[in-house]
Amino acid sequence: MRDPSGRKPGPTPSRKEAEAARRQRVTQTYSKKESRALASRQNRSERMRAMAARDNTPEKALMRDYVDARFSIGEILLPALVLILATSFLNTIFPRAAVIGTVVMYAYVLAVLADLFFMWRGYKKVLAQRLPGSSTKGLAFYGANRAIQIRRFRIPQPRIKRGEKY
Repeated sequence: MRDPSGRKPGPTPSRKEAEAARRQRVTQTYSKKESRALASRQNRSERMRAMAARDNTPEKALMRDYVDARFSIGEILLPALVLILATSFLNTIFPRAAVIGTVVMYAYVLAVLADLFFMWRGYKKVLAQRLPGSSTKGLAFYGANRAIQIRRFRIPQPRIKRGEKY
């Protein structure tokens, strides 16, 4: 590549130097640690590319925006279940803690299921208005899975904030 003044950055390499540099780029040897890191980076980029291709349908984009625009009690399901599990360890000190924790856990899971049901009903109405005739195959599970993830850890990242129009 030439700079704006028209000069070359350096002398032209000899054929021997150019071929040696090309061979070095093509046949690089890596240590085990370097090869694992390279394979990990390649696998991650391939997974991200495949995920992007899978998630690029307009129905899924609308589902993501619909889920991200609302607050779902499923978002705090995992931390709530961890707390409920912690109360079950209090069984030796407070014998009713395990029973109360179990009842609260089942009530919370039922509340999350009800919230997902209402989310799905609302989404189907929006889908019928925005993309009439679109298939809903696989979208219920996709939306439920996204709704019970902690917002910060959702992939792809939320494009819109809570309460915004989608």
